[in-house]
Amino acid sequence: MEKHTSFKEELRKSLVSHALFPCVISIFLLIVSVAIIGFNLIEKRSINSGSEFSEGLEALLDSYSEKAEELSFGISLKNFREVTDYKVAVISDIYQFLNRQEIRADFWLFDPSFNLVYSTNSDDSEMNYLYNYLIGQGESSSLWEKPVFMYDNWQLGSSAEPSCIIFKRISHNGENEGCLGFSISSDKIGSEAARDLILIVTNSFDRVFSQGAGGFTDERGKLLSEVRRDRGFFHMGGRSYYSVPFELYGGDIRIFAVADCTTYIFLLAIFAATAIFIALFMCWSIYMSAGRIASKKTDIMYELIDALSEVEKGNLDTKLDIRSGDEFELMGNSFNVMLGSIRHLIKRHQYLARENTLAAVQMLESQFNPHFLFNTLESVRYMIRPEPKAAEKMIVSLSRLLRYSIRRDDNMSTLSEESEFAEKYLDIMMYRFGDKLRYSIDIDEEFSDCEVPPMILQPVIENSIKYGAFDDRPLTIKISAYKKEGSLNIVISDDGKGIDEELLSSLKENMTHRHNHSNHIGLYNVHKRISLLYDGDCGAYVESRKDHGTTVSLKLPMNKREEA
Repeated sequence: MEKHTSFKEELRKSLVSHALFPCVISIFLLIVSVAIIGFNLIEKRSINSGSEFSEGLEALLDSYSEKAEELSFGISLKNFREVTDYKVAVISDIYQFLNRQEIRADFWLFDPSFNLVYSTNSDDSEMNYLYNYLIGQGESSSLWEKPVFMYDNWQLGSSAEPSCIIFKRISHNGENEGCLGFSISSDKIGSEAARDLILIVTNSFDRVFSQGAGGFTDERGKLLSEVRRDRGFFHMGGRSYYSVPFELYGGDIRIFAVADCTTYIFLLAIFAATAIFIALFMCWSIYMSAGRIASKKTDIMYELIDALSEVEKGNLDTKLDIRSGDEFELMGNSFNVMLGSIRHLIKRHQYLARENTLAAVQMLESQFNPHFLFNTLESVRYMIRPEPKAAEKMIVSLSRLLRYSIRRDDNMSTLSEESEFAEKYLDIMMYRFGDKLRYSIDIDEEFSDCEVPPMILQPVIENSIKYGAFDDRPLTIKISAYKKEGSLNIVISDDGKGIDEELLSSLKENMTHRHNHSNHIGLYNVHKRISLLYDGDCGAYVESRKDHGTTVSLKLPMNKREEA
């Protein structure tokens, strides 16, 4: 790498002509950028919080309005008063609906004279408050069409909270049977979204219907004009705020997201002053020390850069020899220690990963199902006297099977060895099942020396015999192999009972788990051993239809054993 000469003088000249002016401009742009980003974040947060609150409030009110509409058409005031079962069913439905709501309202049911028939609120003052309000509403009032806010205008000095009420007329065959609806007290609707963000709810006349907005209201409870403006900043009481308005139901309900920006503006001013001071100090410091330090450290810097470039290329044997007696020397030593640790960790990780994989595979191999051994010995016991030669052949085949299954000299087998093992196992099963079992092994000589994990065919064959055999007709098992897209595919198929759809789905889902969660060990172990030993989509795949047999495909890489 080419090194610059007279770096100190070049740096000083560059600083005077290019560094100082860009530094000032950069600081100015930084301050402006921070201010813009900050105000954009405030605006975005206000919009997001206001939109979320508005959508939630509108969804809540729509839900109550739809329920009130539903009840107004479906409820019978006469049955409610006279039929106990009907009343219980209606009340149960109402409570179930209220319990599902994020903010729970009170339900009210009045007769045509506005006498209370039923309510979920037992407070008499609330009932009188609502009764007086309903009495004053005419037939054409918007109360019966959409949510409205009810304020305490009837009793001066009362402590009743404003309420949002949603009421519908109960009318059947043109006759007024009363009214029903819901009321939500303002103290149940939280207005504070965060410590410095307030959500204020008002009606179309700017009367406030929320808590925590006292500093923004006049003596009549109306929102101040400074807040009732289009989106933007305003100042009040020596503080700065940003307001974003939202409207619901055509402006009948308005929501103002008011963010307190005073702290942010104060911090922005401090940041700007600090940034300017730091910029001036940095310009002076760089100008004075750049030349002195550059001439001393340039070589070390390039040495570090060269070392990092080597590491970037994958050369972890790089070593630094820096003896400057300062932080660069510490960096060099730390760099060397770091690379040494990385090399050690990589080797250890590779070793542990391999050991863990082998241990998992060996554990799965050790779960050799002994059922066929017990069954074979039982068959031998009964055949010793009538057919001693057949019994002798069974014992010889069984001994070869056991010798193959417990071998530890090699972790892999060839497909020819594995098919021979499967054939001996099937021969033993032939002695046991006789004409009820048939099989064929059709594996091309091309695949005989392909490496496969040991004992991957026997568990699949055992499953076919165990779960697929019929009582009234023979079971045929076919074993074949073919090459597809560079992979070795071994297929074990039978024409047995097959697997019902629910069990097949459970088997497939279980094979995706890290641990076996079913009683079907054989197929899971085969799939897990293959997937642990090989990457990609290698493993066992099963397809079956009830009464149409089962097919298990084992997908492995096409690895052929090298001759010694």
